[in-house]
Amino acid sequence: MPKTIKELADEFGVSKQAIRKKLDANFRANYVQTVTRNGVQTLVVVNSGYLLLKQHFIGSNSQKPEGVTFTSNTGNKNTDTIELLKEQLSVKDNQIKEKDEQLKSMQKLLDQSQQLHLMAEKKIEELKMIAIKNSDSNSIKNNAFEQPKNKWWHFW
Repeated sequence: MPKTIKELADEFGVSKQAIRKKLDANFRANYVQTVTRNGVQTLVVVNSGYLLLKQHFIGSNSQKPEGVTFTSNTGNKNTDTIELLKEQLSVKDNQIKEKDEQLKSMQKLLDQSQQLHLMAEKKIEELKMIAIKNSDSNSIKNNAFEQPKNKWWHFW
Protein backbone atom coordinates (compact mmCIF):
# COMPACT_ATOMS: atom_id res chain seq x y z
CA MET A 1 0.00 0.00 0.00
CA PRO A 2 1.44 3.43 -0.92
CA LYS A 3 2.52 5.63 1.98
CA THR A 4 2.77 9.39 2.37
CA ILE A 5 5.94 11.21 3.33
CA LYS A 6 4.64 11.79 6.86
CA GLU A 7 3.80 8.11 7.31
CA LEU A 8 7.28 7.13 6.11
CA ALA A 9 8.96 9.66 8.40
CA ASP A 10 7.02 8.37 11.40
CA GLU A 11 7.81 4.76 10.55
CA PHE A 12 11.54 5.29 10.03
CA GLY A 13 11.93 7.72 12.91
CA VAL A 14 13.31 10.55 10.76
CA SER A 15 12.02 13.96 9.75
CA LYS A 16 9.86 14.63 6.70
CA GLN A 17 12.69 16.74 5.37
CA ALA A 18 15.04 13.73 5.44
CA ILE A 19 12.52 11.75 3.40
CA ARG A 20 12.10 14.62 0.91
CA LYS A 21 15.87 14.86 0.42
CA LYS A 22 15.89 11.27 -0.81
CA LEU A 23 13.08 11.97 -3.28
CA ASP A 24 15.22 13.27 -6.11
CA ALA A 25 13.87 13.63 -9.65
CA ASN A 26 14.82 10.09 -10.70
CA PHE A 27 13.26 8.55 -7.57
CA ARG A 28 10.10 10.60 -8.02
CA ALA A 29 9.76 9.56 -11.64
CA ASN A 30 9.98 5.86 -10.75
CA TYR A 31 8.49 5.47 -7.28
CA VAL A 32 6.27 8.45 -6.42
CA GLN A 33 2.67 9.08 -7.44
CA THR A 34 0.29 11.97 -6.85
CA VAL A 35 -2.96 10.84 -5.25
CA THR A 36 -5.99 12.88 -4.20
CA ARG A 37 -6.91 12.21 -0.59
CA ASN A 38 -9.62 14.18 1.20
CA GLY A 39 -9.76 16.61 -1.70
CA VAL A 40 -6.01 17.37 -1.46
CA GLN A 41 -3.31 16.10 -3.78
CA THR A 42 -0.56 14.32 -1.87
CA LEU A 43 2.60 12.51 -2.86
CA VAL A 44 2.69 8.82 -2.05
CA VAL A 45 5.58 6.39 -2.40
CA VAL A 46 4.78 3.03 -4.00
CA ASN A 47 5.84 -0.24 -2.37
CA SER A 48 9.09 -0.69 -4.33
CA GLY A 49 10.14 2.85 -3.39
CA TYR A 50 9.10 2.17 0.20
CA LEU A 51 11.46 -0.83 0.29
CA LEU A 52 14.35 1.26 -1.05
CA LEU A 53 13.74 3.99 1.51
CA LYS A 54 13.40 1.44 4.27
CA GLN A 55 16.70 -0.14 3.27
CA HIS A 56 18.38 3.26 3.30
CA PHE A 57 16.98 4.62 6.56
CA ILE A 58 16.97 1.41 8.57
CA GLY A 59 20.49 0.66 7.34
CA SER A 60 21.76 4.16 8.23
CA ASN A 61 20.06 4.21 11.64
CA SER A 62 21.81 1.08 12.86
CA GLN A 63 24.90 1.86 14.88
CA LYS A 64 27.26 -0.72 13.37
CA PRO A 65 26.78 -1.87 9.79
CA GLU A 66 26.45 -5.62 9.49
CA GLY A 67 29.24 -7.55 7.81
CA VAL A 68 31.78 -4.71 8.12
CA THR A 69 34.76 -5.19 10.38
CA PHE A 70 36.78 -2.31 11.72
CA THR A 71 40.24 -3.87 11.60
CA SER A 72 43.08 -1.97 10.03
CA ASN A 73 45.29 -4.92 9.14
CA THR A 74 43.31 -6.11 6.13
CA GLY A 75 45.28 -5.65 2.94
CA ASN A 76 42.21 -5.36 0.75
CA LYS A 77 40.94 -2.34 2.66
CA ASN A 78 44.30 -0.64 2.47
CA THR A 79 44.50 -1.00 -1.29
CA ASP A 80 40.96 0.28 -1.63
CA THR A 81 41.86 3.23 0.57
CA ILE A 82 44.98 3.93 -1.44
CA GLU A 83 43.04 3.81 -4.70
CA LEU A 84 40.42 6.14 -3.26
CA LEU A 85 43.09 8.56 -2.09
CA LYS A 86 44.81 8.48 -5.48
CA GLU A 87 41.53 9.22 -7.19
CA GLN A 88 40.84 12.10 -4.81
CA LEU A 89 44.37 13.41 -5.34
CA SER A 90 43.93 13.43 -9.13
CA VAL A 91 40.62 15.28 -8.74
CA LYS A 92 42.31 17.84 -6.48
CA ASP A 93 45.17 18.22 -8.98
CA ASN A 94 42.66 18.98 -11.73
CA GLN A 95 40.92 21.51 -9.51
CA ILE A 96 44.26 23.20 -8.77
CA LYS A 97 45.02 23.39 -12.50
CA GLU A 98 41.64 25.01 -13.13
CA LYS A 99 42.24 27.51 -10.34
CA ASP A 100 45.68 28.34 -11.75
CA GLU A 101 44.11 29.03 -15.15
CA GLN A 102 41.48 31.20 -13.51
CA LEU A 103 44.19 33.13 -11.66
CA LYS A 104 46.11 33.69 -14.88
CA SER A 105 43.04 35.00 -16.67
CA MET A 106 42.12 37.22 -13.71
CA GLN A 107 45.67 38.62 -13.61
CA LYS A 108 45.50 39.33 -17.34
CA LEU A 109 42.17 41.12 -16.92
CA LEU A 110 43.57 43.12 -14.00
CA ASP A 111 46.59 44.19 -16.06
CA GLN A 112 44.33 45.26 -18.92
CA SER A 113 42.16 47.21 -16.52
CA GLN A 114 45.17 49.01 -15.06
CA GLN A 115 46.44 49.88 -18.53
CA LEU A 116 43.06 51.29 -19.52
CA HIS A 117 42.91 53.30 -16.32
CA LEU A 118 46.40 54.72 -16.96
CA MET A 119 45.46 55.65 -20.53
CA ALA A 120 42.31 57.37 -19.30
CA GLU A 121 44.29 59.38 -16.75
CA LYS A 122 46.77 60.47 -19.44
CA LYS A 123 43.89 61.61 -21.65
CA ILE A 124 42.42 63.58 -18.77
CA GLU A 125 45.77 65.29 -18.15
CA GLU A 126 46.10 66.12 -21.85
CA LEU A 127 42.62 67.62 -21.89
CA LYS A 128 43.40 69.66 -18.77
CA MET A 129 46.58 71.00 -20.37
CA ILE A 130 44.68 71.92 -23.53
CA ALA A 131 41.99 73.63 -21.45
CA ILE A 132 44.64 75.59 -19.50
CA LYS A 133 46.37 76.69 -22.72
CA ASN A 134 43.05 77.75 -24.22
CA SER A 135 42.10 79.73 -21.14
CA ASP A 136 45.55 81.40 -21.05
CA SER A 137 45.33 82.40 -24.72
CA ASN A 138 41.79 83.69 -24.19
CA SER A 139 42.87 85.78 -21.23
CA ILE A 140 45.78 87.25 -23.23
CA LYS A 141 43.44 88.15 -26.09
CA ASN A 142 40.99 89.72 -23.66
CA ASN A 143 43.75 91.76 -22.01
CA ALA A 144 44.98 93.03 -25.37
CA PHE A 145 41.55 94.32 -26.31
CA GLU A 146 40.79 95.89 -22.98
CA GLN A 147 41.33 99.58 -22.76
CA PRO A 148 42.49 101.00 -19.54
CA LYS A 149 39.63 102.58 -17.72
CA ASN A 150 40.30 106.02 -16.44
CA LYS A 151 38.32 106.95 -13.48
CA TRP A 152 37.53 110.58 -12.97
CA TRP A 153 38.48 110.55 -9.29
CA HIS A 154 42.04 109.50 -10.05
CA PHE A 155 42.72 112.94 -11.39
CA TRP A 156 42.33 114.74 -8.09
